[in-house]
Amino acid sequence: MPYSILFFVTRKQGISMEEFKAHYENIHMPLLKEVAGPHFPLAHTRRYIHRAEGGQAEGTTRNASTPAQVLLGTQADFDYDAIIELTFASEAAFKEFFQFVHTPEKAARVTSEEDKFIDRSLMRGVLLGEVVTTKNE
Repeated sequence: MPYSILFFVTRKQGISMEEFKAHYENIHMPLLKEVAGPHFPLAHTRRYIHRAEGGQAEGTTRNASTPAQVLLGTQADFDYDAIIELTFASEAAFKEFFQFVHTPEKAARVTSEEDKFIDRSLMRGVLLGEVVTTKNE
């Protein structure tokens, strides 16, 4: 059974959503693939929150001019900018990845680079349980 983890990632103040996405895709992902090598997850899925430039956000100073397109809840519920899902073949594969990328040299490279565009103090992560999908067939 796949082993999946979700991370909720917030961009640093002063970085636009476009800059955040470009940095994630063009700098961060190649670095992660290089650092993780053969331990890279089966999938590293990035889902970016859709933000409307120049809008009025309620209850958030962080995204006052770039509100999320909230369907249910409030702006404050969606102050992060991306939901990242890492999928591994197994818990053992995740543990190998984690140990490999958290050696001092590798961890320092990733952390140093993340500090350029991610507010690490706001990052959150959670292990997913069972995943059930219903399809329209």
